[in-house]
Amino acid sequence: MSARRLSQQVAISWSSLIFKPGLAKRSIHTVPFLYSDTCYSSSRKLPFRHLPRCHFFTSPEAASRAVHELLAEVEKEKQREREARRRAGLDTKDIDAEDEEDYMGVGPLIQKLEKEKLKADASADLDMFEEPTDSESDDDDERSSPNNLKKRFEQFEKKFKRHEELLKNFVESDTLDDTYKWMNRIDRFEDKHFRLRPEYRVIGELMNRLKVAEGKEKFILQQKLNRAMRLIDWKEAYDPNNPANYGVIQHEQVGPSVDLLDQAGFEKERQVIQGVDDDEDEEFDDMKEKDDMLIEKINEIDKKLEEKLAQLDHTFGKKGKVLEEEIRDLAEERNALTEKKRRPLYRKGFDVKLIDVNRTCKVTKGGQVIKYTAMLACGNYHGVVGFAKAKGPAVPIALQKAYEKCFQNLHYVERHEEHTIAHAVQTNYKKTKVLNLLLHCAGF
Repeated sequence: MSARRLSQQVAISWSSLIFKPGLAKRSIHTVPFLYSDTCYSSSRKLPFRHLPRCHFFTSPEAASRAVHELLAEVEKEKQREREARRRAGLDTKDIDAEDEEDYMGVGPLIQKLEKEKLKADASADLDMFEEPTDSESDDDDERSSPNNLKKRFEQFEKKFKRHEELLKNFVESDTLDDTYKWMNRIDRFEDKHFRLRPEYRVIGELMNRLKVAEGKEKFILQQKLNRAMRLIDWKEAYDPNNPANYGVIQHEQVGPSVDLLDQAGFEKERQVIQGVDDDEDEEFDDMKEKDDMLIEKINEIDKKLEEKLAQLDHTFGKKGKVLEEEIRDLAEERNALTEKKRRPLYRKGFDVKLIDVNRTCKVTKGGQVIKYTAMLACGNYHGVVGFAKAKGPAVPIALQKAYEKCFQNLHYVERHEEHTIAHAVQTNYKKTKVLNLLLHCAGF
């Protein structure tokens, strides 16, 4: 009943406030703030029960006073309901609990943060939410200093010895209660100091479920576990962030030829498959030096281009044409350097197979326009395959483009017992015939 009366009073008060003609004509920027200093100074701030009843006016002080009056009426209504319940001999805990109720649900979070703040010291509190960044170099980073590295190594040795002690106590425990106690301690210690990556935790959960599974569920878990292990092996063996898994594709500047494989630029790949000494691989440090030199040249050309373009704005006639030619030459030189900097990479340990080469001829007014389309497939014989299709005016150019794209479109093929399926497959993709070469590259 009190809530209903309160809502009726609030509705009447706000309706009178809305339909006042003076308030309706006011601009938006004159709306007062609830706790404005102009409305209530420090000497005029009174408890709600001592606020005098006043009427609504168009001034900011009057509007703010109206809001405070509404709040005072709410407090009076609650006080009346408390007194009525006390006279009737009833409890008023539910009314008091309304004021303390956590509508947003942030109470437990605040308690948790307060506990963490009490446990942690002042220095740890400052870096609680700080994340490491790469904005500073390793030389300026204190974590890479010899003292900190030595300190971290000593901490790791202490954790390792403590883990050995826990395992020893677990093995030497006599009763089941002691075994359970040490097992829980080991779990908490590992979860805090030697936490596994999510993929390994998933594999562990699958193995635990596999121990008690039967029938169809056991077979499905075996397939999932097999796939998860292969994905982990592939991720570690062919990590794309590891520069050692890449090599540079050597561009072949050759004309059209009938011999497809000899002119396709696969000599480097054949050497990788047959086995090459590590000394013959190109050093990535040398590549970085060459990149730095190219970047310096490109920056110099960019500065010259900016100067020439600034001069071109107020240069006309023959001098303007000369400037345009110079700008064109500089742009061509910059494009040539940019093309040198762009080095396509191939994956080491992959084999490449030619699927199909298609020749198309388009007749125009200027004569025949011949284009070649090549489709290649690559694989590492361990479930990872890639394919690509590219076009070019000559066969070697089309093969070179497809060869570069092939390693950018890799997929994992699910295998069972070290192979995919036990029979050959032939299908068509648009005008290209796909045989079991893809499966062979994937490890069939």
